[in-house]
Amino acid sequence: MLSEKVIPLSSRTDLIFENRWWFVKDVAEYTGYSIGTLYNLTSQNLIPHRKKRGKLYFVPQEIQNWIEEGDLR
Repeated sequence: MLSEKVIPLSSRTDLIFENRWWFVKDVAEYTGYSIGTLYNLTSQNLIPHRKKRGKLYFVPQEIQNWIEEGDLR
C-alpha cells in the first residue's frame, strides 16, 4: 500500500476541488460546522450529499454552491 502525505484541507487551496468526493470530516473542516451538525443537516436533507452503504459522500462544488445559496431552510 502506498502511503500519501496528509495535507490539511485548509492548506490545500490549490487542490480543494481536485477531489471528486469529500467525506464528512472534509466538509466539517471546510465549513466550520461540527460533524454532528453535518449529520443532522444530512438527515434533514438540508445539505447536498450522497449516501452509499451507510457512508456519506459530498461533492465539493455542491457544498460550495450550498454555502453561496445562503441561510439554511
